[in-house]
Amino acid sequence: MAVLPQSMTATLVCTLLTQGALASITEVDYFSLAGTELIDFEGLIGGGAPGTNYDDLIDLDGATFGERFNGQTLGFNGFSDVLSGTPMGGSLSLVAGDSNQNLNIFERSGSNVLTGLGPLGFPDFDAIGEGAVSVLFDNDQSEFGFLSVGGNLGGATFEFWARDGSLIDTLTPMGLDTDFFGFTTADGLATIAGISIWNLDPAGIGFDDIVFDVPGIQVPEPSSLLLVAVGVLGAAYARRGRLAA
Repeated sequence: MAVLPQSMTATLVCTLLTQGALASITEVDYFSLAGTELIDFEGLIGGGAPGTNYDDLIDLDGATFGERFNGQTLGFNGFSDVLSGTPMGGSLSLVAGDSNQNLNIFERSGSNVLTGLGPLGFPDFDAIGEGAVSVLFDNDQSEFGFLSVGGNLGGATFEFWARDGSLIDTLTPMGLDTDFFGFTTADGLATIAGISIWNLDPAGIGFDDIVFDVPGIQVPEPSSLLLVAVGVLGAAYARRGRLAA
C-alpha cells in the first residue's frame, strides 16, 4: 500500500480544516431567492401606528425575533440602537430589549410590519424603526430576504452569524428606502443561523415578507473536521512507522 508523503498529509489536513471556513455573504435579487418559508407577521396583533408593543421574544414558524444575541452589547447613537461585541456561550441565543424598547408590530398600507424600538421607547414615534432587530433561525440557512419598509436614504448594518456565534460576514447597505433585499452565502451552503440588524436611518426601517428556508448542504462542525484531520494524520504516521520497522 502506498504511503502518503508527509507534505501531502499536511496538505490534506489543511484542506479538511479550511473546509470549515465560513464563506462570505452576497447581496442578490430578492426575487431570485428560492426560500419556501415566508413570515409576513399577519398572524400577530398590530394595528395603526404606533401599533402594538412586544416586550418578549416573538417566536414564529422557523424563526424567532428579539433585540440582540446574548453577549452583544447595546449602545445608542442619538435615537438609534447600535450593537457591538460578539455572541457568547458557544451557541446563539436571543435576548429581548428592555420594556418598551424591544419590538413592535404596526400596520402600514394594509400589512403588518415588524420594527425594533429605539431608546425613546414605545409609544414614541421616534422610537419606531430605530431599534435593533435580531433573528435566530430554527435551522441554518443559505439564503435570506426581506422587504425593508420606510427609510430615508440612511444606512444599516447586517451581521450574519453562525450557530456557534462566529461572525460570517458584515454588510452595510446604504440609501435605505422601501425596497426588497436578498442575501445568500457565496458558496450556497447553509451556514447562517442568525442575523443582527441595526440602522442609523433618520426615519427608521421596518421588516416584512421575510423569506428563507432553502434546502442546503450543512457544513460540518469545526470540531468534527479537526477530529477527521487528526485521524488522517495519525493513521498516515502509524502506517509509515510500521513500514519502517
